[in-house]
Amino acid sequence: MKNALLYIMLLTSCLSYCQTRRTVADSVKLNSHIAVHTSYFTFNGQQPVGKGWDTLENLFAENQFVAWGEYHNSPLLSQLTAYALGCADKYGYTKWCVETGPFTASTLMRLAASKNPADSLNRLFKEGYPKIGTFPFFSNSNDAQMLLAAHKHNFTIWGIDQEFQMSFPYWLSKVYQAQSNQLKKRYQAVYDSLQAKWWYPADKLLDSLSSAIPQKQYRSVLNAIKVSKEIYRNNDNQGRATLMKNQFFAYYDAVPKNEKVFFKMGSNHLARGLNLQTNLYDIGNAVYELAQRNKTGFANVYLMVRYTIEQGKLIDDLTNKSRENPKVFSKLYDKDKWTLLDLRSLKLKHDDSLPRDVYQVIEKYDFVLVSPEILNTDREGN
Repeated sequence: MKNALLYIMLLTSCLSYCQTRRTVADSVKLNSHIAVHTSYFTFNGQQPVGKGWDTLENLFAENQFVAWGEYHNSPLLSQLTAYALGCADKYGYTKWCVETGPFTASTLMRLAASKNPADSLNRLFKEGYPKIGTFPFFSNSNDAQMLLAAHKHNFTIWGIDQEFQMSFPYWLSKVYQAQSNQLKKRYQAVYDSLQAKWWYPADKLLDSLSSAIPQKQYRSVLNAIKVSKEIYRNNDNQGRATLMKNQFFAYYDAVPKNEKVFFKMGSNHLARGLNLQTNLYDIGNAVYELAQRNKTGFANVYLMVRYTIEQGKLIDDLTNKSRENPKVFSKLYDKDKWTLLDLRSLKLKHDDSLPRDVYQVIEKYDFVLVSPEILNTDREGN
């Protein structure tokens, strides 16, 4: 009788224990994980200090591809990226992949080697589209720091995106001004018409000019404009994702297969699996699978900012109705430090105890990095 009673007690205890383990909610697991796997670093604009940065730098040592999924137009993040390029160089990185077209990337490399790239970027910003400039994401002295670092550490810049619409007038001018005086005189009206409707230049006019010019690279520029304007016209996310992958592999196929690449692009493009916004397989997933094929490594970081200034008002993403980031990560914000959450070992059951956007970030990224920056979106150039 005593043995039977003991058996029942042990069985009841075991069942209770197993039941307890089964009922640990994902939300509880995440909170426990955050408590153990969060680290920090400070950054004075020159050098980051702290365990969080040590972890980020070590990614360059451990992986063939490191991807920073950024929030755009951040002066502080540009400064941090400039430092990161130097760190990546120590581990054999020579390629820097950015969210521009290939022709813009070539221009950025030329500016990087110039005497004062900051002056050039500021001028191009002022000459370009209001508040955006000529080359989105490269417009001021902080962005010039990245270019200077890329040049110093012998990086080749890979531009795998479309040529952005704001740069069309710049490229049309470059193509036209490179022609002989005779050809320019003959095609003056065509050029004027193209510039008059620069945001959506007519295919017929682009083809007319392209058929007349002798330089292959400038014919390619005009074709890139044709491709890009159709992406804009049709809001063709699938076409853009395909273009990114095609252009990345055009670069990658021309270098040794062990080439290391540092990506700095919008966070949605660099997700594993489906893009967070378009629900398409984007460049991040392609590179993740490439790393699996190479038996190397891919690590991606979801960078986010909690506070922004928009039209003179301070916006808190945590309480904003149209928030961009999961609340649980916004709560990690520290005004004095960068906060890094390592998600790699976190395994969830998907019991719906967390919001969908939290599950998505955990599924698609290895790290979340929360910036202390208050991002001023009203800021123009520098």
